[in-house]
Order: sequence, then C-alpha cells, then structure tokens
Amino acid sequence: MKKLTLNRTRQRNRKEAVWEDEHGFSLLEVLFAIVLLGVCFLFIVSMIYQNRQAIQLNKKKEEAIFVREDVKEWLGYKAQIQDIANLNAFVFVESSAAFTGEQMERRSHLILDNSGIQKESGTNKATYGELEMPLSDPDRGTFIRKINYHLTDSDFLPESLRSTVNQLYIGQYISHSGEETDFLVEVIVQRKAGLVDYNPRTDGVGLSIKVYDKKNGNLLTETYINWVAES
Repeated sequence: MKKLTLNRTRQRNRKEAVWEDEHGFSLLEVLFAIVLLGVCFLFIVSMIYQNRQAIQLNKKKEEAIFVREDVKEWLGYKAQIQDIANLNAFVFVESSAAFTGEQMERRSHLILDNSGIQKESGTNKATYGELEMPLSDPDRGTFIRKINYHLTDSDFLPESLRSTVNQLYIGQYISHSGEETDFLVEVIVQRKAGLVDYNPRTDGVGLSIKVYDKKNGNLLTETYINWVAES
C-alpha cells in the first residue's frame, strides 16, 4: 500500500515538473525577445532604406553624367561654337586694365543661352557685350537650347547654392524634349598660364563643367575640357 502511494506521488511530481516545463518563458525573457526582434526589424528597415538611397543616388549620378557629356558634346559642336563665343565676348577680352569683382566673375563663367545675358538697368543693352545666339537659321535650322537661366528668380536655386554669383551663372538643364530637369549646370572658365602672347580664342580656355542636384545643391559630377573658339 505504501509502495502504491509512493508511485502515485512520483507520478504526480513528474506531471507537475512537465507542467512547469510547458509553462513557457518568463515575462523578462518575453520582453527581451520582443526588444531583440524590434532591434532586428529596425536594422532590416534601415538596411533597406540605405540600399534604396544608394540605388537612387547612383541613378541620379548616372543621369548627371549623361547631362555632363551632353553639354560637353554640345559645346564642341562646330556649327555653333562661334555663336557660343559671341555670347561670351567678355570672356575673351584681354586687357591690363583692372576689372571689378563683377567683371572678373563674368570673365570666369561661360553662359550657354540667351536667357543668361545680363542687361543694363532700364535698357535692353547687354552689360558685357553679349551677342544673342539666333534661335533659328535658314542653313542650320532651329537652335537647340540646353540651359535656361533664371537671373531674377531669387528662389530658383537650392539653399546651399543660393548666392548673387550663382544666381547669374548656374542654369537649369533642358531635356531633349524641351523640359526643365532637376539638374543644374555651371561652366567655369580657366585661362591658361605661362603662354607668350596668349590668345584665349585660338589657344583655348579650360572649361570646368559642373552638374548639381537642383533639390539639394549637391555636386554630382564634373569634367574639364579645353575649348577653342577659333581654330
């Protein structure tokens, strides 16, 4: 009888032990698991977001490179090189006279469209002697525009690029369909040093073509070319 009672007691203890094992994790363990899962989830979301941002940035840079190469090729188009040079006559002025800060900035930038011509106050006269490029020609057809400047729109540029100089010399790239894009273009002129009787028209000037993101002002790409107006 005692032996039977002892066996029943042991069986009951075993059931209680099994019940305790099946009872599950403690509250602390459950909370720890939830926190761990949350951290892992945030990490995965962060990785997905960063990956998406990287893909978008790479795509944006690829598009900017296309813009850069398109402007570069357009500048080298022989049928219109002289037109662009006439639009930037002051860039080729060589004089020992002292230039003002505004004049130096003009000599240091190439504009690529009639919309970038600065006019004397109250007149239609070009401040720096620019000659407008013809919009059409009987022999060459319609002139292809690449850049549109917004000289009087103070909110045109993103905050990081906003300045008096940039307002004048950074323009918006125009797509082949004639629409303005989210890319900004600036062309900086660098004269050659160390040349005797240097003539920027025939000896050439260095052009740094820069492409910016219109949304945030970041520089996406740039290239350097030697540009000769007269061969």
